[in-house]
Amino acid sequence: MTATTHQGGTFAKRVTAVFSTKLFAFSMSFATSIVVSRILGTDGKGQYVAVIAVPGLLGGIGVFGLPNAINYFSARGISVRGLLRAGLLFTTILSAVLMTVLWVLLPWLHGSILSGAPVDTLRIGLITVPAALLSTFGSAVLYGRQQIRTYSTILVAQSLTTFTLSVLFVGVFRWGVLGAVAASIIVTWLLALAVVIAVARLSGRTSEAGPVSYRALMRYGSRIYPSSITGYFNYRIDVFIIQALMVGQSGQLGLYSMAVTMAELLFYVPDSVTMIFLPRVSGSTPAEADALMPRVARLTVLITCLCAVALIPAAYVGIHLVLPTFAPCLPAFLVLLPGVVSIALSKVMSSYIAGRGRPGPVSAGATVALFTNVVANLILIPQFGIVGAALASLISYSALALMMLIVASRLAHLSPLTIVVPGKAEVRLLWSAAGRAVVSLRARLAGRGRGAAPNGATGGIDGGTPS
Repeated sequence: MTATTHQGGTFAKRVTAVFSTKLFAFSMSFATSIVVSRILGTDGKGQYVAVIAVPGLLGGIGVFGLPNAINYFSARGISVRGLLRAGLLFTTILSAVLMTVLWVLLPWLHGSILSGAPVDTLRIGLITVPAALLSTFGSAVLYGRQQIRTYSTILVAQSLTTFTLSVLFVGVFRWGVLGAVAASIIVTWLLALAVVIAVARLSGRTSEAGPVSYRALMRYGSRIYPSSITGYFNYRIDVFIIQALMVGQSGQLGLYSMAVTMAELLFYVPDSVTMIFLPRVSGSTPAEADALMPRVARLTVLITCLCAVALIPAAYVGIHLVLPTFAPCLPAFLVLLPGVVSIALSKVMSSYIAGRGRPGPVSAGATVALFTNVVANLILIPQFGIVGAALASLISYSALALMMLIVASRLAHLSPLTIVVPGKAEVRLLWSAAGRAVVSLRARLAGRGRGAAPNGATGGIDGGTPS
């Protein structure tokens, strides 16, 4: 076995591990969303979405690309202990500034882009800001050092805790929107604590390539920051524009959030790839990165398209059976799907370009896409409501994917079609992987059947050691 083959197998295993974890996390998140949606209704769900969007808004504006910088330098072997200290320092400073600014501006913001929730509940939601920042910086260190199993375990625990507390606070205690927000606050802080502990333990058993340079972190972060902030708003600006243009219609925000929640299931394919791909590219030679990128891109696009097709009947059946009052979200959901496929491509391309040490084109492309998104939302939402918001997302996501594809193809000296269009190799690989999964599942089921001996005995029919 060559080194390249071994590395490719390791890469695939890591992507599979991340995808499996994220799929489980999404399943629990979707179950939580169903519980919250059924009890709160469209209006209550809209208020809850408006509240929990605020920490993400502050993070998108105020982290200055620093999580990307920490991830990049962590992958290059920079001191984990130093990166942890940097994350703690950044969290302290940024959270104090961001929370103060929002507290002062909240009365004005509540009359426009944050009109979907009560002011008091929005203020309570600010408690999650420091925890959200800390977990973001810590997870960047873990992924940079490829600590996939550790972070996957944390995510599984997070999703289970979220579901449990949401059912308890919203379903059992009937605390309404405030209960859902309380569950989010508790889980966010528990996540931050778990991530910090994991990074602290990692610092004692890893080799260090050099000390942390705050100047280097800020320099890299400032270069990627336009991409970070525009990337966040590209995915979330519609939530704020809906609140600004449809004041007093939190039910419409609730419907749109359900459409987005279902469509974002497809995010777990490219997200699982890029979390491993960017550190992999950062630590590879240009030739190795150029060879890996088109294979990763084609397979990601193929899997995302297949998942999108399979998701349509599942979404229709699920909504009509479980949440019939949310059925008006389905047209927006259908419009979002091809946009999410475009995101899958742009995420892989952006990771490749940034991993080659060229975050500038990523930032420029994300900025153009954001401008397109805002203009399209302002034009389409008044005419088509939440379907117009979905159309605006489709337009901007497709534009970003096209720009990133052009840049990546020139950087790798490849044809854009070579990068995008899946071939027989990808189909065979996917078919082979599916076949192995089926065989493995059958073997496990058969093993359980043979092991289910009478009187509760364990072990195989040959009297082997119990498993």
